[in-house]
Amino acid sequence: MGMKIFEMLPFDYRFLLLVPIAMLLLSVFVLVNQYTQTGEWFQRSIELRGGTMITLTTQKRVNVPVIESLLVKMFKDVRVREVRSLEGYGLTIELSSDADTERVIAELEKLGVEITDYSIERIGPSLGSSFWHQAQIAVVVAFIFMGIIVFIIFRSFVPSIAVIMSAMSDILMTLAFMQIFGIELSLAGLAALLMLIGYSVDTDIMLTTRLLKEYESRNLNEKLANALKTGLTMTLTTIGALTALLLSAISPVLSQIASVLLMGLVFDIMNTWLMNSVVLKWYCKRKGMV
Repeated sequence: MGMKIFEMLPFDYRFLLLVPIAMLLLSVFVLVNQYTQTGEWFQRSIELRGGTMITLTTQKRVNVPVIESLLVKMFKDVRVREVRSLEGYGLTIELSSDADTERVIAELEKLGVEITDYSIERIGPSLGSSFWHQAQIAVVVAFIFMGIIVFIIFRSFVPSIAVIMSAMSDILMTLAFMQIFGIELSLAGLAALLMLIGYSVDTDIMLTTRLLKEYESRNLNEKLANALKTGLTMTLTTIGALTALLLSAISPVLSQIASVLLMGLVFDIMNTWLMNSVVLKWYCKRKGMV
């Protein structure tokens, strides 16, 4: 069955490309819509735009929408999110860099929020802008070096472009769905995106190497099936570990890294096996590598 993975389809296997292409177009639409509405391609946390963040630990769970609506009336630009950790319940409150944090704490106590501990983090707009500039450089440099290494390894245009397009699609789709789920891009999220580039290239290079550089089996479908088994084992194992990390809620930072990577790896499965593998199969057939 594995050897006839594409031959069992009731249609031309190349039509599978429509699924990742449609998802990519949807992702681009989401990002463009975000830009037209806010002037930014995606939401950024205060680490990347500057501001004040108050992190609270509370004795009981609080009603986040009610707290946020009341604080917005007093302080205007306010975002409130619930966080959970091994210590219990908590809140993160994001405000402008000139917000009166002592007044915010006092108002929360008036609203009946039982605060056991809190910390305040201030990041100036210039520092946030500097972080954002450096983060963009890191992503661009990562893609440049990844592209160079891929071209050196395979020395062929189509397979190399397929690997790069798969990684780029993973990033764009993940960023788009972060907007849909209301996940802000932070330094932790950027770290997750850089890790995602590594995971994506890992499976794509494994697939490309199996199809183009292994000659012990002349059957293309057999090599593809073996690559599929290895690739899914790698990715699903990582997804299992990240799911456990997300459910444990050890730290808000680790939870954000896990949530971003989980989305990215799901998209990586689609882009690797419905896009990259299809392009490589078509390429190998044209080269007579059957």
